[in-house]
Amino acid sequence: SIHLQPMNVFYNLEDLPEFKEAVVTIGSFDGVHSGHQKIIQKVKQLAQKVGGESVIITFHPHPRLVVYPRDKSLKLITTIEEKSNCFAIMG
Repeated sequence: SIHLQPMNVFYNLEDLPEFKEAVVTIGSFDGVHSGHQKIIQKVKQLAQKVGGESVIITFHPHPRLVVYPRDKSLKLITTIEEKSNCFAIMG
């Protein structure tokens, strides 16, 4: 069975709390492939080492769709829900 780790999701910068010793990664993380997974694992390790919190900042909609709203060529691999589920599974 798949175990989902507790995770807080914030949709606005104004809603973000102050994080204790945050270790942060920022990206679109489309597909959450093995390279993304290595980065996220490293963030988790570093956060644990400093007694802090691991934080992932991602975007919805994708930044390219904001900058170029008429560009329909971008094909995303995962929806925001699928991406969130991947993060929850990874802990």
